Amino acid sequence: MAPDAAVVHRSPAAFLRSRRTGRADSRRTVVFVGDSITRGVVSSNWIEAVARRHGHRPIDFVNAGVNGDLAFNVAARLDEVVECRPDAVTLLIGTNDVQATYSERMERMFRRQNGLRSPPTLASYRSAVSEILEIVHRRTSARIAVIEIPMIGEDLGSPMNEKVDAYNVVLRALAEERGDDVLPIRAGLERLLTSGRTPPPYTADISLIVKASLAHGILRRSWNDISSRNGLEVLTDQVHLNDRAGAVIAKAVSVFVERLSQGHGQ
Repeated sequence: MAPDAAVVHRSPAAFLRSRRTGRADSRRTVVFVGDSITRGVVSSNWIEAVARRHGHRPIDFVNAGVNGDLAFNVAARLDEVVECRPDAVTLLIGTNDVQATYSERMERMFRRQNGLRSPPTLASYRSAVSEILEIVHRRTSARIAVIEIPMIGEDLGSPMNEKVDAYNVVLRALAEERGDDVLPIRAGLERLLTSGRTPPPYTADISLIVKASLAHGILRRSWNDISSRNGLEVLTDQVHLNDRAGAVIAKAVSVFVERLSQGHGQ
């Protein structure tokens, strides 16, 4: 890799392999922790957008997003994040924690797929996020930025988005207790929505996610086009982000990275 250029690594394992083959000590490392919204395969890849903004800087951007993760799962896989010796970590987690409370069917699905020992609740989310932040603080010297959870469905007054709001209150409080940065992306996303519009309701329809992913991966439709075809403006499938929404997160994260690059991240 060029010593003075940004590089995106698809996983902590890929980054660690590259480091073993030679890495300048002067390079910074930023690890992005989260679920599919961070992974950027079935959602807008905002990490690539961040890297483009900082392409001339010696920064390693490490994608540690895992599709389907809840906060509980992130807390269990932090060894790989710690091993990267990050200068900064962003955390975007909670969408699946909220979705898992939508219905008994969704709860059963997430408990089965994610190995949950108990029902997903706001209290269990609080406990897991607290554990994540505590581990990163205790085992690294990284600056941490917590990113607000995006809306689920575009009806901001829906019961699901009332839950999202409650989870974000907990998320912000936990970050502020430890002096971590909070990136308030919700307001920016909401500004992309047309006032007075009635969006289609969120129904936890997993087939929408599958269809959107196939439309992007096989038919090569843009995330923005997929949103429009589904009657949406910010989300592609009621959960994942289109590129307009991804740009909101990329901008907020880029400001955080800029501070790190200027020596204010430590």
